[in-house]
Amino acid sequence: MCPSCGLLLVLLLFLLPFFRPSPVAAQDEGGSEAPPVRSEDWRERTTAHFIILYAAGYEATAEQYAGFVDRIYEEVATIFAHQTSTPITLRLYPTEESYAAVNPLAPDLPGIVAHADFRRREVAVILPVTAQQTPTEVQNNVRHELTHIVAADLSGNRLNTGFQEGIAQYVEEYTPVLERKVATLSRAREQGTLLAWDDFDDRDKVYGKADVSYPQTLSVVAFLIQQYDFAAFRDFLTLSAQSSGYRSALEQAYGKSPADLEAAWRRWLPAYLDEDYRHNALVSYDLSKARQLLDLGRYAEAQTELEQAIDWLQTEEPSSARSEQSAATLAEAQQLLERSKAGQQAENLAIEARTALQHAEYARASQLVALARAAYTTLGDTRQDAILAAYAERAGRGLRAQEYLVQADDMARNLKLPEARTASDAAAAEFAVLGDQVRMDQALSFRRSLDNRQQLIGTVLVALGIMGVLFSLWGRWFLREEEAW
Repeated sequence: MCPSCGLLLVLLLFLLPFFRPSPVAAQDEGGSEAPPVRSEDWRERTTAHFIILYAAGYEATAEQYAGFVDRIYEEVATIFAHQTSTPITLRLYPTEESYAAVNPLAPDLPGIVAHADFRRREVAVILPVTAQQTPTEVQNNVRHELTHIVAADLSGNRLNTGFQEGIAQYVEEYTPVLERKVATLSRAREQGTLLAWDDFDDRDKVYGKADVSYPQTLSVVAFLIQQYDFAAFRDFLTLSAQSSGYRSALEQAYGKSPADLEAAWRRWLPAYLDEDYRHNALVSYDLSKARQLLDLGRYAEAQTELEQAIDWLQTEEPSSARSEQSAATLAEAQQLLERSKAGQQAENLAIEARTALQHAEYARASQLVALARAAYTTLGDTRQDAILAAYAERAGRGLRAQEYLVQADDMARNLKLPEARTASDAAAAEFAVLGDQVRMDQALSFRRSLDNRQQLIGTVLVALGIMGVLFSLWGRWFLREEEAW
């Protein structure tokens, strides 16, 4: 073999991992006689996160891309909570020939629209193939390829081909292309030609059956995100960096075997094909975690989650294809946020009621318990019913004990000392049950004062009796002397 042939073979093998066939076929076969763009002919347009390389005469196209690439970068960074290093090179090839000149395998992979090179941090777009695409489809090309780079970042470039293509499609905005993908996937299911998940490791199988593998991998990622949540899928990405393969990473992230997950996906697939494919947790923002926190009564955590969601949703571009769904999700998030705040208010009322009981403020505690009960009833949250019932019972005993003392005082003023003693004993007993030592001592002290008062009255009465006897004796003696005189 000649040295140049050997060099070419090495180059072909090196470039092979960087290509992916797109399910979007080439739309423009004409105007392909232009010579390849030489390195010195590339013009440069920089943005906050990109260096856009374009050929002479494509200034307007470069400006078009410059108008949205930074927004897409921020969107993807927000979705994955990861900012991939910049600048990223966006190379706009003016012809398919100019692309093929530096990518010799391109003629063997028809339908390529764009590709990402993780190591060089470069996204390439073939402009003639995008000529008939809608603006959303053009932006999806960049969104798709940028997601490949971010997923490679998070997984240490160990995420397999199937999951790479699945998550890159899931991040795309809706276009009618999705309807065609779902129709193809439905036929493949009926014909029994779906790939096994293990086939996602095989680039040749994924790209060799792109018409089936692309919609199938999209549905698998949709299943994992929508039936669980995006946080678990992101964990799967990061775990892939340290795992022996996708199976190990899946089991660690989801706590289930890949076989069980695949079986569950097959059971779920009919619902997806029927209607669920229209739902995208990233487009509408996944509020499932916030709902779960609310259902668990973890209102403060839910508020934090919802405030982040609202902040993200409010940064959506008004003209974005996501805007309609985002508006509905934003409205729901705001409603859930109000619920989280109402839940915290109910919690605070319950805490204040407990504090009032600790300070023996029984009347205030009773009022706070009533307010807390009403707040929890409005929320439909019954978890605190038993606690609030205990608070109400304690507050009621405290109020009864205080009422006994008031009655005892009134009775004592009317010299109904036995009845006053009984009432003060009842008050002391209630305060003892409540553990209210201070007021129990007050009731017992009042009881002792009643005893002292009764003892004093008894002493006075005895003294008066003695005095009466003495007076009587004295009177008799005095009268006898008078009679003797």
